[in-house]
Amino acid sequence: MKRIILFLLTAFLLSSEAVYGQDGNSQVSYSNLALQFSEQNYNGDPATGYFPSVANVNGFGNFLANPATIGLIDDNYFSFGLANNTVERENTYLGNSLVAEENFTKLSNLGFIYKVPTKQGSFVLGAGYNRISDHRGITRLSARNNESTITDAFKDLGSDYNDIAFNAYAIDWGDVNETYMESIFRIGFAEYPGITQEAEVSYETNLGEYSFFFGTEFQKDLFIGISGGLTAGNYTYRRDFLEVDDQNDYNYNFIPSDTEGDSTDIDNILTHDEIDADMYGFTLRAGLLYKLTPNLNLGLSYLLPSTIVVNEGYYSSITTELDDGSTPFESDFASEEDYEYRIKKPGKLSAGLAFVDIAGFDISVSGELIDYSNLGLDLVKGNDLNFNDEVAIREQEEELEDFMANNYKRVINYKAGIGYQFTDEFKLKAGYAFFEGKSKIFEADREIYSAGISANITENIILDLNGQYSMWQDRSVAYSYFDFDTNELRAEVIDQDVSSLRILAGIRFNF
Repeated sequence: MKRIILFLLTAFLLSSEAVYGQDGNSQVSYSNLALQFSEQNYNGDPATGYFPSVANVNGFGNFLANPATIGLIDDNYFSFGLANNTVERENTYLGNSLVAEENFTKLSNLGFIYKVPTKQGSFVLGAGYNRISDHRGITRLSARNNESTITDAFKDLGSDYNDIAFNAYAIDWGDVNETYMESIFRIGFAEYPGITQEAEVSYETNLGEYSFFFGTEFQKDLFIGISGGLTAGNYTYRRDFLEVDDQNDYNYNFIPSDTEGDSTDIDNILTHDEIDADMYGFTLRAGLLYKLTPNLNLGLSYLLPSTIVVNEGYYSSITTELDDGSTPFESDFASEEDYEYRIKKPGKLSAGLAFVDIAGFDISVSGELIDYSNLGLDLVKGNDLNFNDEVAIREQEEELEDFMANNYKRVINYKAGIGYQFTDEFKLKAGYAFFEGKSKIFEADREIYSAGISANITENIILDLNGQYSMWQDRSVAYSYFDFDTNELRAEVIDQDVSSLRILAGIRFNF
């Protein structure tokens, strides 16, 4: 049960206002993963993107905003899209900044729309895959730390790293009577001399929805729609944290050597972590759209609360290299089998207004209400636990849910867009989206600017292009530890300036 105890502890360390992380939390805590896995921050349809789609139709991905709008579509078509994303992060740690950039291309959507022939009104259905969430980041740091070392986090007897850190000489007994543990970099010094730290931390969340949906004109000018889907995806996390004695501060012989000489000392310590998870869940949403006038639409939709099931495995190791090239000390731990937990997602209420085809212009606005304080966790179901473990985990589960209820908040996200139909074959669109930060601990509001075109390549082939640009500030925790000298919780924090440019390209084949 190492993984659950290790990362539950992280959430409680972060309840102090002096400690910040990813959107106010630690990247690997269960509370942050619940937040990340429950968020839809993406629409993989290039025709829809971040453009308001609750009261106006843009493309295949409209069902994610309001399935009732699907009833407005006049064409039958197949939709296919790819997305290319370039993300740049400037990571500032202990006064030193490093830039990490990544570029990747992925499938964004694949599906079809079919308009069923009707004598009056409309009935349109569709099915396919659409990407709904894409969190990805690389953090790199390089600095001299004269205040702490990551091995400070291992000396607490309650730390899951405690055993492997001791076996790898990252920590040792702090006194001859063996009454307390101490970092290997602090033993024998009246004042900590410091250590050089190099690290790379990466994470990636990919979530998509395999859906079936329909929209129909239930009564004249009144449209209703329903969508149901299977949400599925994966999450990966990697951390390599290296501490190097590049100034030879620890030049004393205290570790037995297997080469020439009786003893040696430490050159570097590498901490490596891996988490891999697969997840799935089911979604159901319903919507209404009413045409107040031929040119004015009002839309309303609701995504019902749902549950995501997560199965994860983990691995951690510590390797200590010695000055004289002796055989390194290594120790590790890993999950014997996947650990299962469940995330209870809150519902989402969306409303929108659209002015359609007024002198060639479409103007639309929308808002969505989500209460992230209602996030929940079930850390017991699906696991073969003995009674004592179940009682302990339920107590931790309650504390985590209290943490989320007290530190996550209800948010309102806004979108606005304008489109102009230059000709029957070419349309230009521009949009703005504001996503309110979900944490009370750290302000992380995000603005996204987008622009796109829809153009007929041939009579039956339409090209959709969509560009999205955003900039925001973030923070992440390099590591957390308990300072036994001052009896305080502490963390080493990385400040981040992030920019993202995403290009979505897609083709619609009319049939």
